[in-house]
Amino acid sequence: MANTTLNLNGAPGPTGTPHVPPRPGSVRPRGMRTFVKWFLVIVVIAVAAWGLSSYAAARSSWQAVFLTNNQVYFGHFSHVPFSSTVTLTDVYYLQVAPNAQDLSGATDQSNLKLVRLGSEIHGPTDAMVIPMGQIFFWETLRPDSAVVAAIKSLSH
Repeated sequence: MANTTLNLNGAPGPTGTPHVPPRPGSVRPRGMRTFVKWFLVIVVIAVAAWGLSSYAAARSSWQAVFLTNNQVYFGHFSHVPFSSTVTLTDVYYLQVAPNAQDLSGATDQSNLKLVRLGSEIHGPTDAMVIPMGQIFFWETLRPDSAVVAAIKSLSH
C-alpha cells in the first residue's frame, strides 16, 4: 500500500494521485445548478414569446416609415433585434399626380395617390428591406386613419 493515497474517508484513492479536498464554498450543490439551468430555460422561452407576440402585433397594425430622404412608406413593420435592417411588407407609398404641384413646390393633398409597391416597371416584390440608418422615424397608424382606410379599399 505504498503507492496508494487515502482520501478523507480513509478509503484508498487512485494510485499516485493525491486527493485534494475542495475548498469550502467552491462546490455548488447540484440543486443550485438545476435551478440555474431551469431559470435560463424560462428566460429564453419568455424572451422568445415576447418577440413572437411583438412580431404578431406588428403584423396586425400598419406603420408609416419615414426615411431620411423624405420618402414615406406604409406597411407592416418587422425588426429583428440586433439587426441593422428592418423589413416592411404589404408596402404602399404616396405618389403625386402629374400637375399637382404649383410654382412654389407645394403639393395639393387631394392629388396624392396611394400606390402598392410592385406595380412599378421593374416589378419589385411587395417587401422592402431598409437599413436602420435610412429611417428617420416610424409611427403606428390608427385603424381609423385615412391611409389605413385607403389601403383597405385598395386591397378589396
